Amino acid sequence: MGPTDVAVGITVATGLLFVAVALLSLRPGSRIRKTYGIDPHDGDAARSNALVLGLVGLGTVALGAAIAMDVSGRVVGTVTVLVGTGLCVGLGWLIRYRDRRELLTDPSVDRETARRLGGATVVCGLTILPLAPAIWFGATQVLLGAALVGPFVALGAIAFAYR
Repeated sequence: MGPTDVAVGITVATGLLFVAVALLSLRPGSRIRKTYGIDPHDGDAARSNALVLGLVGLGTVALGAAIAMDVSGRVVGTVTVLVGTGLCVGLGWLIRYRDRRELLTDPSVDRETARRLGGATVVCGLTILPLAPAIWFGATQVLLGAALVGPFVALGAIAFAYR
């Protein structure tokens, strides 16, 4: 049993723990709901948070499985960036255009701040997108470093939106 096996085991166990917490938080009155900072009787908010946590858990399990199956790092990196981009854009769209403030870690924000945060989340996802072809085509470290400037721009956009 080598270091890779231990890392895969920890990764898969962490993902399964996320999924278990998500499933346990679906029960009405669950104490786990309180850890989200929401009303334990607010089923909609609990389901939204459980969905996000469950998706993170499934993604973590998939990453562990990909490492265990010795999938190319190029494929894993590209798919991870594309899925992350899609989830950021989808989450931002829901918050901005569908007023799903309960998806925010601070659901008590006003509607306008939520719209700005949703837009910033979309920007965050789109700024990460250039990393996918850079990883797939094996870009140099200098190019990857330049592409990583995007997430810092997105972080600034989120901070500006929350002001």
